[in-house]
Amino acid sequence: MTPRRLALYRSADEQTTAVSAGAGLACPTGCGACCVRTPPHVSVPDVAPIARAAIAAGEGEALYERARATGPGPCVLFAPARLPGGCTVYAIRPVICRLFAFAAVRDKHGALELAVCREHTAADPAAPLRAGSYLAAGGAAPVFAELQLEAHDPDDGPAELMPINDALTAALERELLRARYR
Repeated sequence: MTPRRLALYRSADEQTTAVSAGAGLACPTGCGACCVRTPPHVSVPDVAPIARAAIAAGEGEALYERARATGPGPCVLFAPARLPGGCTVYAIRPVICRLFAFAAVRDKHGALELAVCREHTAADPAAPLRAGSYLAAGGAAPVFAELQLEAHDPDDGPAELMPINDALTAALERELLRARYR
């Protein structure tokens, strides 16, 4: 993994922690609803490090088959009851997975608003109000679109967003082909 991507991951994690503490937001333990009900849309470059790690561990072909068979459904990297959050690649998960429910989007006027997860709201109905108060008080939050662009590495492919399993399939196809030619 490149030093640039590691720095981006570290920054996203630090910002997510700050938003969580400042707005009092927390994912319900082991939730994973974002992985199952609304799997993230990522680019091939977002999951290229995961593809490389799977190949290095000798699991590339099996992961490719699972991702291809599952299609745009639940994220194949999610394992219910596994903590934190069920992610089997937590340390190298994509930027969107690091930011989900703790990042901001711009409204039609360009103002930031925290994109509070419906699971947060269901578990804690006051979460959206606290999130709004946090930003109104000058709290900083990462912005999804800006970090997605920053995370893009043109050497790993196009920045087009697609369901995570489709992006993972494409990344694995390319990385498995590269591995065969080495």
